[in-house]
Amino acid sequence: MLTLPPIFISRIQAQLKHESEFFFESLPSSPVVSVRLNPLKPTEVFDQTDMVPWCKQAFYLQQRPSFIADPLFHAGAYYVQESSSMFLHHVFTCIRQQQQAPICVLDVCAAPGGKSTLIASLLKDDDVLLSNEIIRTRVLTLMDNLNKWGRANTFVSNNDPAELGKLAQTFDVVVVDAPCSGEGMFRKDKHAINEWSEANVELCAARQKRILHDVLPSLKPGGMLVYATCTYNHQENEDQIKWLTESFGLEAVQIPIPDTWPIEQTAYHGFRFWPHKVKGEGLFMVCLQKPAESISNAIIKTKSEWGNARQRALLAPFLSEPDLFQIKLVNNQYVAIPKQLAGFYDKLTKSLKLVKSGICMGELKHNQLIPSHELALSVNLSADIPYAELTLEQAQSYLKKGNLPASIFNGSGWQTVRFKGLSLGWVKVLPNRVNNYLPAALRVLKTIED
Repeated sequence: MLTLPPIFISRIQAQLKHESEFFFESLPSSPVVSVRLNPLKPTEVFDQTDMVPWCKQAFYLQQRPSFIADPLFHAGAYYVQESSSMFLHHVFTCIRQQQQAPICVLDVCAAPGGKSTLIASLLKDDDVLLSNEIIRTRVLTLMDNLNKWGRANTFVSNNDPAELGKLAQTFDVVVVDAPCSGEGMFRKDKHAINEWSEANVELCAARQKRILHDVLPSLKPGGMLVYATCTYNHQENEDQIKWLTESFGLEAVQIPIPDTWPIEQTAYHGFRFWPHKVKGEGLFMVCLQKPAESISNAIIKTKSEWGNARQRALLAPFLSEPDLFQIKLVNNQYVAIPKQLAGFYDKLTKSLKLVKSGICMGELKHNQLIPSHELALSVNLSADIPYAELTLEQAQSYLKKGNLPASIFNGSGWQTVRFKGLSLGWVKVLPNRVNNYLPAALRVLKTIED
């Protein structure tokens, strides 16, 4: 039986009244396991019958497998995500129906990347996503997950929300999945219980208010703000929305849902997920619209050419449609930016600390490209790149930076290795050996039994 703070118990009893006993009974149960597929990398994986109602690309699993042992997980075929948070799929889809392309999206508190990869799945090629994370150590995980997803129209920054706010009237949609007291994670993360206190709720509410205040100028007039927490209390949820509507004139947007979805609809057209009602954890989410004014919705474009002749000759063969990209040299790495986003990229570099832009292709040395791991996972990788299809045992060996037999490769030079048609990374085939170029930081150290 979980030992919950008495004050938290009293709050829930006041909030749920007679339903509170069902809520407390649900907490000792095991959390559900759910995954969301990458529509850009279709493959057959798991039993896809128990679907998540509000996300057509997601489904529940009967038990938690060893994801670390599955090469398809490392290839970006799917993302392991808590099902309630996937409600963003439904909200974003409703928003997208009202917005005309191209749109700019900002995910303010993006790590580890669940909501960013979800948004990336729903973007059109002319849209763009900027995923931001203020904590440097969490940025690396965010980058890794977006790299696995493989889209070229994604950027990652490492900035404070106040710096994002300086990008005045830039984004059509801003998502703030705010740091919170974690009440909705009590079943999934027992440490969250020990960290909970009234003082921490107040601290989180103040932090959320600062984030919202600082980032709001970046939202275009008429743009949509999606605010979410994994808490139940009003201080971190309804009170924040009340403040936004009264202080900045934002209007709550009604997002329609089927009557069959067991989601509580709150004031300000918000949604609250209770673990005794839904097959998922606790969550609050709401959509707000900024007062509209007359403003251009276009993303800044440039007419620059795609690199020079030497760069084109060396780099173009690695991309499926090189004419769609413009080349940039960033910290000795060549980066391919979709042409229609080159102006947007230039705008970001003037005020933000970008750590990922478009597709990092790699470094040029001795008139050849040393390709990056990110390029191997990109959906824009040329189909003409030689590859070897691996067995499960070979793929698991590769992911541990093991040696692969030369007999499975045709020819020499840079090649990718695939599992069930999806790229895992690079190797270089030499006359007497095969070099494994999986980055050391991504090496799988655990075994299947672990």
